[in-house]
Amino acid sequence: MSGISLKSVSKEFPGGSVAVQELSLEVLPGEFVVLVGPSGCGKTTTLRMVAGLEEVSGGEIHIDGRPVTKLPPRHRDVAMVFQNYALYAHMTVRDNIGFGLRMHGMRKDEIRRRVDDAAQILGIVELLRRKPRQLSGGQRQRVAMGRAIVREPAAFLMDEPLSNLDAKLRVEMRAEITNVQRRIGAPTLYVTHDQTEAMTMGDRVAVLRDGVLQQLGSPEDLYDHPANTFIAGFIGSPAMNLMATRLNSADGRYIIDFGRSQIPVSPAVLQRLPGLAAYADTEVILGVRPEDICDGVQTRDSTGIFMVTVQRTESLGSERIIYFKPEASDGPQDGAPAALDVLGGRKGAPLTARLGRGERINDGSIAHLALDPERLYFFDRASGVAIR
Repeated sequence: MSGISLKSVSKEFPGGSVAVQELSLEVLPGEFVVLVGPSGCGKTTTLRMVAGLEEVSGGEIHIDGRPVTKLPPRHRDVAMVFQNYALYAHMTVRDNIGFGLRMHGMRKDEIRRRVDDAAQILGIVELLRRKPRQLSGGQRQRVAMGRAIVREPAAFLMDEPLSNLDAKLRVEMRAEITNVQRRIGAPTLYVTHDQTEAMTMGDRVAVLRDGVLQQLGSPEDLYDHPANTFIAGFIGSPAMNLMATRLNSADGRYIIDFGRSQIPVSPAVLQRLPGLAAYADTEVILGVRPEDICDGVQTRDSTGIFMVTVQRTESLGSERIIYFKPEASDGPQDGAPAALDVLGGRKGAPLTARLGRGERINDGSIAHLALDPERLYFFDRASGVAIR
């Protein structure tokens, strides 16, 4: 099995609307790759081009080592699981799962074997005689997966298959789908708008924006090393705090403005980001993950402490989300940019911190918070590209 390969694939609709631009992507044998991005970014269009449901405007698609760009869907040897289950209401579960095999003229004994094997893998053996109306949402999704599994295709394509399920069942089905995919070993391309699904399910995650691939990597790589401000603000919940500030240099040290406070950049960050030196005394974008902000009263290191006004708090049981504004600076001087121009949100949007459950910070209070000086991210102000 050779996986799925997209080489410079593009899609332009009549009227000049470009949905996908020069997308190159490999799904290796046995790999689970997730396409994620906001609505309208081109992820479903990409999946439909791989399936043969949309014509390709440019580029090439290979599945299992075969060029399939011009082939109709039935000749591509892929199985697709859709957002809606598309089960036949008048058929039993067994007949729904085996329907495609019957249409291909497969022998009855082979159909029975494949359906029984798929039902065993999915844990729905006891449901084979039921009709779809007698099933829960999760059970219907398992039947839809079973219909794809019995075909033993060269690749699986999944288009937001969990979006119709409630939150608890989505969590259960995430584990179910990944476990089944591991057992079968077929390369899988999975589309979702939910970054939690992407991060928990994918071996690798491809993030699209306006039809352009922004970054492809493991979930950890996207979280720890975002390629640009879009990835930084999209991956993670709450999102990374992004703000414009100034990188001041003095005596070989670098200091950033943070409201009224000035916070030194740690040597560890300078060693990790040697390119930062080229931005001395210029405006940059500072990125800070909410979990890298802590209660300043309890921290032992006073270098990263700053004063804030707490706008509101949210308790999630195991943690508290703090929405805050740092104490305002005196404004720009000598043409320097104003610190803490918050990016990516509405005007006046607060910053966020993720604190432990025991923290007692209340709405409307004045509090001291602290940045982790070794967990700072920097991006080019003009392009948004990460400074390496």
